[in-house]
Amino acid sequence: MDTSYASQTRLKTLWHLSWPAIIEQVLVTMVSYADTAMVGVLGAAGTAAVSVNAAPIWLGNGLMTGVGIGYSVQVSNAIGAGDETRARQVIRQGVLAAFVVGIVGLVIYQLLAGVLPGWLGAEPDVLPQATAYLRCYTMAMPFTACGYVFSAILRCMGNTRAPLYFNTGANLINVILNFFLIYPTRTTHLLGATLTLPGAGLGAAGAAVASSIALVFSGIALLLVGMRQGERFRVHFRECFRPDRSIILQAVRLGVPSAVERATINLGQIAMTAVVASLGTVALAANQIATTAEGLCYLPAYGISYAGIALVGQSVGAGKREDAAAYGTLAGKLGFGISVGTASALFLLAPVLAGLFNSDPQVVAQAALMLRIVAFCEPFFALSIIFSGTLRGALDVRIPMVVGLVCMWGVRVILALVLVYGLHIGLAGVWLAMDADLILRGLLCTLRWRRGRWTRKCGLA
Repeated sequence: MDTSYASQTRLKTLWHLSWPAIIEQVLVTMVSYADTAMVGVLGAAGTAAVSVNAAPIWLGNGLMTGVGIGYSVQVSNAIGAGDETRARQVIRQGVLAAFVVGIVGLVIYQLLAGVLPGWLGAEPDVLPQATAYLRCYTMAMPFTACGYVFSAILRCMGNTRAPLYFNTGANLINVILNFFLIYPTRTTHLLGATLTLPGAGLGAAGAAVASSIALVFSGIALLLVGMRQGERFRVHFRECFRPDRSIILQAVRLGVPSAVERATINLGQIAMTAVVASLGTVALAANQIATTAEGLCYLPAYGISYAGIALVGQSVGAGKREDAAAYGTLAGKLGFGISVGTASALFLLAPVLAGLFNSDPQVVAQAALMLRIVAFCEPFFALSIIFSGTLRGALDVRIPMVVGLVCMWGVRVILALVLVYGLHIGLAGVWLAMDADLILRGLLCTLRWRRGRWTRKCGLA
């Protein structure tokens, strides 16, 4: 086959799987923007109540992502090898794993909800809202786990549209419910008429309840679609769901390094949240807004990464080294190019984006500065996201874990402490440390992929 034609064909295949995932990430984040803005109307305390819980929630989501990787990569390998029976067995085990992990997470978060925000430095005026937010948000953990696991499985089966539809729909439900749960009953004027809008007036807790309901919807929907994905892969609840030792052990080998990586990174983010919280409520609110707006840059990278994992995983299962290498490299190039454009937009539009989420001038000014600081590292962050994913698809799961551990704790945490408490440059020190972490992470993951040592891990050497 002509090399240029083969490359074009692969790029079309990669883009065919990537664009629904990219649109999903963009739409979900746009809805998240609206969600953050709704809470921001409550003032800095409301935004801070959400912000102080962001890292613990990311930690749980990271662990569930690891579970999803452990089973979805096995599904992609089985499909590539043409082993439909194995694929169905893995899907059944994924159902079991999602519910077990979700229930364990639910119990842990409910036990810690009363003390965790305080440990992270929430100020007295923020603490009641922060506790209520965490308790309400994590009530949906079993269904959240189903959403994470089966979004990953469906993407590795080549179905990136179902996660797009249901995750976007869930976020729209979240925004609609916010109107009725965050604010009290109030009057508004529309086309000359006065309308009374009912409201529960729950504040930040209302936002959490809305999110929890939305997560229940998406989790159930994705679970059902994942179990009914065509006749070849259809499974039923009446079938045997007895734990399968070989599948679970392989899921552990694939998922634990990813979960440890995410846990390592998110524990570092928790440490950074505590540092930010020590700088006051304004800094905490600005940090939350900047973190939310920053998603504009790395959204396409996650979408491309999902496609990369699926295509590399299927190529590995089929024993096609050239295809695996080509798909991974194309994914990196595509993600880097798109990220350069989105990072430029982030830098130019930073004050506008920050102003969408809060009316406090101090919060907006600090958030805009953080966005301009982080814009410089976003293309490298995209590379780390994509090549971490393709390495996992090629069963090389330990290197992303080691890179995440070293860069988060050896670079970001230490450098942030020096810049904030040693040089006293405030919130900017946290974000400059983030730049150093993400740039190094992107370079190391790119180097690992380009050297090709991952071929030994998946038996393609």
